Parts: sequence; structure tokens; C-alpha cells
Amino acid sequence: MGTLIAMAYPTSLFANQADHTYVKCGTGKKAWGCWGGKTGGKELRRGTGSTKRANCIAKSDEKAGIKCYLINGVCHQAANRILLPAGITVRGARGYSISEAMFGTYGRVGVWPCKSPFDQCSSVTGDLPECVEPVLSARAIKAAPIAALSVSDKLDWHYINGVLALYEEARPLIKAESVRASEATAFHLKLFMYQAEFHLGPMLDKTLAKRLKQVRNDTEKARLKIEKPFAVGEARAGDFVEEFDKITLAFQDEMANAMTAEQYMTLFDLKPDERVVLADRSIVEKVFKS
Repeated sequence: MGTLIAMAYPTSLFANQADHTYVKCGTGKKAWGCWGGKTGGKELRRGTGSTKRANCIAKSDEKAGIKCYLINGVCHQAANRILLPAGITVRGARGYSISEAMFGTYGRVGVWPCKSPFDQCSSVTGDLPECVEPVLSARAIKAAPIAALSVSDKLDWHYINGVLALYEEARPLIKAESVRASEATAFHLKLFMYQAEFHLGPMLDKTLAKRLKQVRNDTEKARLKIEKPFAVGEARAGDFVEEFDKITLAFQDEMANAMTAEQYMTLFDLKPDERVVLADRSIVEKVFKS
């Protein structure tokens, strides 16, 4: 079985921009750009998994079915989909937890024409020729230390299994020709609350849970107002990106106001006064140049 590596690099185009993430295989001879660049990054983590399956999930455009940028997801969601065979995510990339709260781990149900079904390529196995790693001799295998899963790795896998169960439960919704806003909103609220419950644990009481759910619900409504006109060509790309950034920043402001500093840092891996935007300017320029 091959190796899949989660990669990330900061962008210098915008001071408070989240990290760009992409995926490469263990040999370094194949990488998937996830809407953006695919060189020069720093390794976040690695895991064992079929590189053929990862390539199938990535598709020829290396966007892994994240059809509409900033509606279904960003590079983080595309990379997570490709990393699925290895059971890891891009956790640790700057801004990732905000991205996950806004789009989900594996992407968001989008308004037409931005449907983004998650093809997991479950029947695909094996490795790409360029990703086949050298076979160790019996002596080298015996001498090599056995890498035990860390507590963090085990928690990640437990979390991912819970997320996948929610996506599976919502499969009919994700595949439907048309989706009601109320149905999509309910799904995204469920995803976000799972994220909050898992990471905050006993720090999340009923009062805080109700407040966080309300903030996330308000954010979803604000997004729907700007997404549909843009998706059907009734709004300019520049206006859409500007409004999306405002919504992202407002989401962080409201979340910081609702939580203690410890709670905020635990959930989002950022200081309460830190802010990130998720629209990668280099990707926006290419995607929306027309």
C-alpha cells in the first residue's frame, strides 16, 4: 500500500489568508493540486492508503468533485477527499478548522448548478506506478521500528468515521436533483455541531451549544443569499468573493463573542482575536478571471 501526505503552505498575497493545502504520494512523484499549487509545501501528516483510489477521488482536474470554489468548499475539502484512503485530513493547516466549520470536512451541499457529490471510489485499490515505494528487504523490515498510531491519530480516525456516517446519512440529499435550503441547512448544522461536540467535549454546555448553532444557522442563511445569484450568473464574481469574506469574518467574530478564549482556541486552533479568510486570492484570480 502506498503513502499519502497532507501538505500545506502559507500564501503571502493576503496577510490573514488560510494555508493552501494539497496532497502528494510518498515517492513525491505524484501530487494533486486541490484547486491550487502542488509544490513547496510543508508536510502536515501522512498515512497509508491506496494512491490509485486517491487519484480516482481526485479526478483529472484534481479538485475531487468540489465543483464550485467557495460554495462547495476550498482546497481543504478537496485535499481531505483525496486523503480519505489514508484516513487523515489536513488538520493543522492554518484556518482549517474555520474552513471545516463553514464547509464540512468533505464539502458542502451546493445550490444548483453547484452539486458536489462525493465519489469515494470504494472499489478502487492498489497504487499508481509512480507512487510505488521501494520494497524493503526482510532484514530491513525486521530492523525497522514499528510505527504505533498516536493518540491524536486514533482520535482523528474516530472523528472521521463519525463525519463519514453523517455524509452517508445525507447521501440522498447530496445526490438529489434539487435540494431545499432548509434540508441543506439542517445537514450543515449537524456537521458543525458534531465538530463542536467532538472538540469541545464537556466545555460545550446546552447554553453554549444553542448559541453556536444559532450563529452557524445565521451564517448559512447569509451565504445562501449571495450564492444562488452568483451560481446562476446574476452576480459578479468580485462581489461574491467580497461578500463571502465578510460572512467568514463575521462568523469568527460571533463565535469569539460566544466563547471563552480557551473554548475558541480548542475548537478553531486560532486565538480569539485572529481572523482568517478562506478565499485564496491566487485561486480566485484563476477561477473567476472570466
